[in-house]
Amino acid sequence: MTREDQTSLLNTIAAVGLAPDADARHEIDEEGWPPLRSRILGHRLTGLALLACERGMLVLSENNHTELRGLHRDAMALALELESRLIEVADALEEVEVDVTVLKGPAVAHGYYPDPSLRPFSDLDLLVGAQQWTVAVQTLARLGFERELPEPRAGFDVNFGKAVSWHKDHVGIDLHRTLAAGPFGLWMKPDALRQWREEFTLGGERFKRLDATGLLLHACVHASLGWRPPLLLPLRDVLTIASVESVDWERLAGWSESWGLNAVLQHAFGTAAHRLNVSVPDEAQRLLEAPVSAKELRALGAYTTDRRRRGGTALATMQAIPGLRQRARYARSLVLPERSFLKARASDGERASYLRRWMTPANWLLGRKHP
Repeated sequence: MTREDQTSLLNTIAAVGLAPDADARHEIDEEGWPPLRSRILGHRLTGLALLACERGMLVLSENNHTELRGLHRDAMALALELESRLIEVADALEEVEVDVTVLKGPAVAHGYYPDPSLRPFSDLDLLVGAQQWTVAVQTLARLGFERELPEPRAGFDVNFGKAVSWHKDHVGIDLHRTLAAGPFGLWMKPDALRQWREEFTLGGERFKRLDATGLLLHACVHASLGWRPPLLLPLRDVLTIASVESVDWERLAGWSESWGLNAVLQHAFGTAAHRLNVSVPDEAQRLLEAPVSAKELRALGAYTTDRRRRGGTALATMQAIPGLRQRARYARSLVLPERSFLKARASDGERASYLRRWMTPANWLLGRKHP
């Protein structure tokens, strides 16, 4: 099986249950299974792959089918551990009066997928208001979680950041201030999203998540801006949430226009429909036909083109920050971060060095790729 054939099969697996089952049976031999397995894991499609096997669309040997079940069992064990930790963290944040909104992962798996096991996740994403950011950070630290990276400079998180990653044992938490890094995250109004929430139950506890309209907007943002090229499970999220009746398409279109997200939503819907070969709802037509400004297209290109590897997101963020003083503050944080940040970013055996850090924008200006 060629890589192109694998890609086509992965697209079919990601769409299983959204569209009529494909007539073709895909029998995977022993040689073809290891690379396919790796890509199934990379796109977090173990649950959907098992569903494709049940429906006869994917045919594996007994040993490989057993291995797939084991991989999915591991994914579900992690999801259960994360859900258990969510209860603990949410309780601790509630005690200090931090209002938490659960994003992605369990918020989408429970109630939007026919079976939560079809939607694995590997960490927790929690959205809090900027005014409660410091208390939330202090609470995670008190619970024993450690930041992956310190702030470049004091105040960077609240003014410019998207989220901060925390880890404890096998559990990762992304504490969000907004839903995207870069210009789109700056243009959005997370507090407006948090006014439209719904409750869901997990482990006998009740949590808050964005309502279907907010979840769909976030799914589009994550699918388009999170990875290049987009991962299949976020694309599946877009079409899954878009299919529910409770989406308020007028409100979604209003948010998209007000926050400069037309290009992002069109990219997400277009990519999802193309990759999964599933039509978008008729109600999405207004979004797909909405005008897109040159500013939005330039910003989107900072995430979806090769500019991303040449500092495109950082440069686009600089352009989106209002006011020279705030732009200077952002630039100083990136160019002259605290020593603790430099040390945390240094590779094993490397010495924390401003010179080494300054080489990165120099390479951008010279057109050299930088990982």
